[in-house]
Amino acid sequence: MADIVIINAQTGEVVERDFTPEERAQRDADEAAAALAAATAAITEGNRATLTDRAATALQANRDFLALTTPSNAQVLAQVKALTQQNTALIRLLLNLLDGTD
Repeated sequence: MADIVIINAQTGEVVERDFTPEERAQRDADEAAAALAAATAAITEGNRATLTDRAATALQANRDFLALTTPSNAQVLAQVKALTQQNTALIRLLLNLLDGTD
């Protein structure tokens, strides 16, 4: 089966031919790029969902921390670390840097 079929609209003549090496290379490159784009989109959306879920969980953790009347030094240090991680996640979401979730 030929790769390309050309039909002359005036004469109805049908010409069939295979891809040239250059056309075949371009088609292969286009298919590889499309596959990579699809995989990247799936990873990106998965990371967006992960970061969004973590944000929802973080809201409750932050409320719990704020409800403490006298948090210990260890609790304060843990909260600073958690807030830094949360801010990193928010920056990733804001800048659409969704290649990771750290």
